[in-house]
Amino acid sequence: MRAFSRKVSYLVAIMLVLMLALAACNREDSEEPTVNDDDSSGVATDVPTHGGNIHEPRDLGGRTIVGGAWWEGFIPFSIHEWEEPDPATAGNYFTARMIWENGLRVREEFNFEYEEVIIGDFGEVMTVLTSSVLAGDPFADIMLLSGGWVLPASHGGLIVPLDEIDLPGSDLFGPQIYSRFEGYLFDRPWSFVDSRPNTGGFSLGINLDIINAIGAANPVDLYNQGRWTWDAMLEIMRLATRDTTGDGIFDQFGIAGQPGDLAYYFIGANDGRMVDDDLNYWIDHPNTIVALEFMEIIFREGLWEYDRAHGFDTGDWSRNFFAFQDGNAAFFPAVLWALNDGDLPFEFAVVPWPTGPNNTTGNTWMTGFDQALAFPQGSSWDPAEILMVVEEFWSWAGNDLDLMHEDGLSWARSILPTEEDVQRQASVTLTRVSDVGMHVPYYNWIFGTFIQHFSDQSMTVLQVVETYRGPQQELLDNFFRN
Repeated sequence: MRAFSRKVSYLVAIMLVLMLALAACNREDSEEPTVNDDDSSGVATDVPTHGGNIHEPRDLGGRTIVGGAWWEGFIPFSIHEWEEPDPATAGNYFTARMIWENGLRVREEFNFEYEEVIIGDFGEVMTVLTSSVLAGDPFADIMLLSGGWVLPASHGGLIVPLDEIDLPGSDLFGPQIYSRFEGYLFDRPWSFVDSRPNTGGFSLGINLDIINAIGAANPVDLYNQGRWTWDAMLEIMRLATRDTTGDGIFDQFGIAGQPGDLAYYFIGANDGRMVDDDLNYWIDHPNTIVALEFMEIIFREGLWEYDRAHGFDTGDWSRNFFAFQDGNAAFFPAVLWALNDGDLPFEFAVVPWPTGPNNTTGNTWMTGFDQALAFPQGSSWDPAEILMVVEEFWSWAGNDLDLMHEDGLSWARSILPTEEDVQRQASVTLTRVSDVGMHVPYYNWIFGTFIQHFSDQSMTVLQVVETYRGPQQELLDNFFRN
């Protein structure tokens, strides 16, 4: 196995993808543990009265925990090698000081060292995990696992099922005040994160300049009034799609974004499915058919923004995904890291995706899992000992859970225009759903092909669903059965 540079680090790096507030996400294919949220203030009854100290200190003998990821400092609030917080320069000195002192406390009371293996190429991480575990020498004792790797890693026996860990008094397996499960498949948890509010999901962005110019109802008002529906969205998309220069060519559109991604969102918002409980093709689920018919309308009518210079291309991700930044689409998938720190050439807002006509759950979009922490199989460490330490790091706020909550919202507040937008952005993580089809490699890539057929009107929804049944079922069979 290749040699890796090991960098000793006692880091706190606030994760770019911020995590969910004291609630587990609703999964279509599993039932996740819920969080203790037993009073009107949202503060659980058994919160420690002082920072940390979930677990009695235990001498870990000065041994070294090795963390593995593709970027440094991936365990939030962990020990760090940064300088002691300076009140003159710290963004929030009070919080920074609490985190710093808690990190020092954990290191001293539990007596361990920590270093990281940083794999510079993201695409190599799964290869390294696989080869090292199969060789009986995992490259790390705890690692950052991309959401798309949860199914392959769990199915291949590369990571430890979290429910096998025996840690008395655990926060993760108890009240989940500071932590929660993330990757949850086949009734088992595989990865976990801290429990700050997660504002890293996909909402629906609104170009308010276009909304005002076409005289349409503001989707924010429709959402607040309980009138935010697919019909309302379609009406706005049709109004927005037009020629604004008089040259006979449409230069403004109803929606932008990567076409395949749009399919996931609408399927999830209509309680659709991709794979059934027996791990068979289920894109012909009735709710999925309705969502695809809605997509067919969008693309048959030319409401989607494409690159007029290069033509219609569902596979040009970088162009399609960032097309909204030109200001020519009324709607677009909105995620914080793509909003240019809020500096867009138009006024904007965000709302959840509207629910479809068959929706009964309140889910507003479909996605995979977020990146989270997992334990490679075969480590010399007991995962319970490492989890104990991580929980101690994450308990830095003690019983002042508002500090964690505010920390989780800080990124969104630096980008989104209003506090209402921040709260709506945070809410979409509570209404996300997943499906096995989002995790089997390549399975969900088929929607770009579907949409190409919708656009050129070469096949209807029922035709594409039946035409590609065989190849899609083969993907499932190859993964689960062969």
